[in-house]
Amino acid sequence: MFGLRSSCLERSSPPVRGARPLHVTLSNVFLQLFAKVDGRVEDVVGQETLTEDILHLEDTLKEAREAVTRPRRNQGSACSLREDQTHLTGGQGLFNLGGLLKMLLQHLKQIRVLMLNEKENLERTLFRLEQGFELQFRLAPSLQGKRVMVHTNYPLEGKQFKRNLFHVLAWSYPTGREDDDSDKFCSLDLEIAGSYQYYFGYGATERSGGGYIVVDPVLRVGADDHVLPLDCITIQTYLSKCLGHLDDWADRLRVAKESGYNMIHFTPLQTLGESRSCYSLADQLSLNPEFSPAGKRYSWEDVGALVEKLKNEWSMLCITDVVYNHTASNSVWIKEHPECGYNLVNSPHLRPAWVLDRAIWHLTTRIAEGRYAAKGLPADITEESHLTAIRSVLWEDVFPEIKLWEFFQIKADLAVERFRTLLLNGTEPGQGKTGGKKSLKIIQDLSYRRYGNTLDMDSALETFVPHSSTPQHIEECCGWLKQKLDALNEEQHQIMHQHHEQAANCIVGNVVYEHLADHGPKLGPVNKKNPLVTRYFTFPYEDMTLEQELQLLDQPDKTCHFLAHNGWVMGDDPLRNFAEPGSNVYLRRELVCWGDSVKLRYGNGPEDCPYLWAHMKKYTEITAKYFNGVRLDNCHSTPLHVAEAMLDAARAVRPDLYVIAELFTGSELIDNVFVNRLGISSLVRGTNT
Repeated sequence: MFGLRSSCLERSSPPVRGARPLHVTLSNVFLQLFAKVDGRVEDVVGQETLTEDILHLEDTLKEAREAVTRPRRNQGSACSLREDQTHLTGGQGLFNLGGLLKMLLQHLKQIRVLMLNEKENLERTLFRLEQGFELQFRLAPSLQGKRVMVHTNYPLEGKQFKRNLFHVLAWSYPTGREDDDSDKFCSLDLEIAGSYQYYFGYGATERSGGGYIVVDPVLRVGADDHVLPLDCITIQTYLSKCLGHLDDWADRLRVAKESGYNMIHFTPLQTLGESRSCYSLADQLSLNPEFSPAGKRYSWEDVGALVEKLKNEWSMLCITDVVYNHTASNSVWIKEHPECGYNLVNSPHLRPAWVLDRAIWHLTTRIAEGRYAAKGLPADITEESHLTAIRSVLWEDVFPEIKLWEFFQIKADLAVERFRTLLLNGTEPGQGKTGGKKSLKIIQDLSYRRYGNTLDMDSALETFVPHSSTPQHIEECCGWLKQKLDALNEEQHQIMHQHHEQAANCIVGNVVYEHLADHGPKLGPVNKKNPLVTRYFTFPYEDMTLEQELQLLDQPDKTCHFLAHNGWVMGDDPLRNFAEPGSNVYLRRELVCWGDSVKLRYGNGPEDCPYLWAHMKKYTEITAKYFNGVRLDNCHSTPLHVAEAMLDAARAVRPDLYVIAELFTGSELIDNVFVNRLGISSLVRGTNT
């Protein structure tokens, strides 16, 4: 673990002159204990043996205390007794008997030292520590001599963890000198599992560096509640929907126990969506009714009882998935609360992508009806020539019909007319708005209407200045502006052409996989059940013409139910939300789409979507109550702040929560970002078999 080093007290103490019998006795006890200590005590010596050794040491200290209180003469040594401690003093040392036991316990504690360097941010460096460890922060030379303050959100004793609540750690001075930065340290006694942040600064620099620490959970199994080391976990996954009635689960799970597994991973046990995919959940709060036989209704309490039975009687732990990124398209609650998804009202930047999606759907219906057979595109796509025909139809029929570039263009004539009026009225540019810079600024219409973009008139007045106020010079200036606006519109047309090229490539790539590839499903003829490509948005209305559908764009009560599906983007930045403004994933058809699931929109916090946050928090708390751990599904596409908040809620219910994650980032450093911020214990990797 980069940046950490092990540290402990010395294994022997300096001799105490004038008290040799006591020194020999104590040394023997220390040596016996040290011989058993190699790393963590619990790994090498049983608790019973350790207790006996400590009791023996206490008896020895008691005898020594009684001995030194008896009056005696001894040249070269002097004895004195105080109420709270006994000192043996000699020619070269001072020994505090009352502190020996404390020294021993400190020696047995594992200490890790983290050196703080100025301007060193270690947020992508993993520091994984165990409960019971002491973490010491010490100053590297670059910070010595500065009044450094270390902040952390590790909770104070007796307080609950709050991610955004930080406190300052107090410095300890082993030398007794507060001006000695070379040896001072501040520390944390790590007793609570989870992810914790620290940062440090000095003077006016509040944050000069920082990072995260991950404290591992302690897992216990069996009737004796013994520890299951994290490195010893062997896990078996079961498809919950295939296990039948809950009554039969124990018999079906027994093979995992007899095969030597000590953990079972259940795919989600909630009510599934209409696709019956294990990860498309219709209701995150209800147990799948398929687990209950006729005349009986099992509950989460019944599942929890089975989990406890496996833990106590079989020494097996159970975990299950939490799916935060999407819900089934047919979820009742998403229809009642469409604001919980990305729709055309709360995410109008998706309007052009929705128009393209509907156009492709209508292309599907026309292909299925055989209307493109004459152009070499039959319903049953089986040849390379059919792929060429798809491209031709897209470029000749689909793209020209929907004119997506208009969503990013400006009505040049209207803008020029407004500009002319301002010039005729002698309007001056607002210097405070432009800063005197001559740069034409186009304002994107946030509602994403066709030709909805507008011209920042202050930038136009600053950039295009007539030679005089005469009508001739004003018209000349308006002509220059018109040329510039036409050029900008053409630039947007070319940008959309590039988007179309990518969209065509992705559409054809999907068709190749689904219809031609030997390793693909070979879906057969195109029809409504197996469309040309998976739809990117829900459309909960009866079929109508494309022209009629486009008229719905002006009806918010309808467009709020056009919800974006979730999926996977190959090679995308996992720290970016591909459904947010600034991303063209839906427009360029780059999403490997899951047509049975709606992508959830959390916003920046609970205030942005109260129902969704409350619903998912309750889902999380139910899961943490009855299971020993969770698997974060689709972790790489789940907003980090959402996963942080939900895991905080889970650990409030079960502090020693075991967390694994499905994480495909393509980078160890980015992996560490997720592991650090979420306190992940293990990662799930995919393999090609």
